Amino acid sequence: MTAICRECDRDTADPVAVALEHAASAGGRVVYLCPPCRRLLGIMPLSEHPEGSHGFVRYVREHAP
Repeated sequence: MTAICRECDRDTADPVAVALEHAASAGGRVVYLCPPCRRLLGIMPLSEHPEGSHGFVRYVREHAP
C-alpha cells in the first residue's frame, strides 16, 4: 500500500497510520505519515494507541511537546 505523508506530502511505500481524522458529518479517515516524519515528530503509531484514545494524535513520551 502507498499513501501520501500528511507532513511532507510525498508518496511513501511504507505509510504509518498515526491518527483518525474526525469529521462532523462524515466518518473521517486515517492520517498517514512516512516513517522519517513520524520519528522526527515523535508521533505514536495508531496501532500502539491505548484503548480509548479515540484516534487523536498521541506523542511518544520522550518526544512530547
